[in-house]
Amino acid sequence: MENTLNDLISGCVILYNPNAIVIDNIITYIDKLHILYVVDNSDKHNEGVIKQLLALSNKVIYVDNGGNIGIATALNKACNLACNAGYKWMLTMDQDSFFSDTSFFELIGNKNNPKVAIYAASYTNEYDRWVKEFDLNFDEVHYLITSANVLSLNAWKHVNGFEDKLFIDEVDHDFCLKLRKLNYVLLSSKQLFLQHAVGEISETSVKIKPKLNLHQPIRYYYIARNGLYICKKYFFSDINFALKRLFYLLKAFVKIILLYPDKLRYLKFYFTGVKDFFLSRYGKLR
Repeated sequence: MENTLNDLISGCVILYNPNAIVIDNIITYIDKLHILYVVDNSDKHNEGVIKQLLALSNKVIYVDNGGNIGIATALNKACNLACNAGYKWMLTMDQDSFFSDTSFFELIGNKNNPKVAIYAASYTNEYDRWVKEFDLNFDEVHYLITSANVLSLNAWKHVNGFEDKLFIDEVDHDFCLKLRKLNYVLLSSKQLFLQHAVGEISETSVKIKPKLNLHQPIRYYYIARNGLYICKKYFFSDINFALKRLFYLLKAFVKIILLYPDKLRYLKFYFTGVKDFFLSRYGKLR
């Protein structure tokens, strides 16, 4: 029996100043999609990459945002396009992620459980989160990163999408916690299917931890501001999670003090984020 449009998977990948590696990453999963929305948040376009994308497949629809409008708004734009085209499911991908094994798409089957909001392809076994066995292939989990999620667009609409004002950082946590408050189920594969990059690797002078995952200093503005926002928003509905995020913020501060290069610059962004949380300033840092 031939699949209907509702059964087929749309996809999106959010670009930000990409290099040609993104083409190789997309090749690992585009055959599993019916259409792929490439949403470009770049400050400066890489015309060579754009040309390769458009030549890659007739499944590719390129969307130029004219600058960085944030990961949340870019995801919402892609989801709106997919909904308007009649799709019910969307694969969300980061530009630096790729599938090492696409048998994940066979595991999710016909997607007929209306309470499942996300089927996610795991990228690590080292999760620090609540886990409950769901079936032979999936565990039910507390939250997920946004990359390699096959997302129910009905669920996305039900929770009013991703939180635009967060821009970046905690967008995934906020979205998952909104879903769980409405009793949706989030599933993560028991096998590892995804290769995913987090931050940049940097050498440090501390012998007990010679390498450190680093983000750009400006990210610590969003980490601090949005982390506090999440803690406040979910303190009473999910106190364990809120306390974990507070501890994460404290660890980030201590790491800056003890391990980071250019500490004053990192601290400036961090404390600006704290200040803007208390002033209820959101969106992109100007």
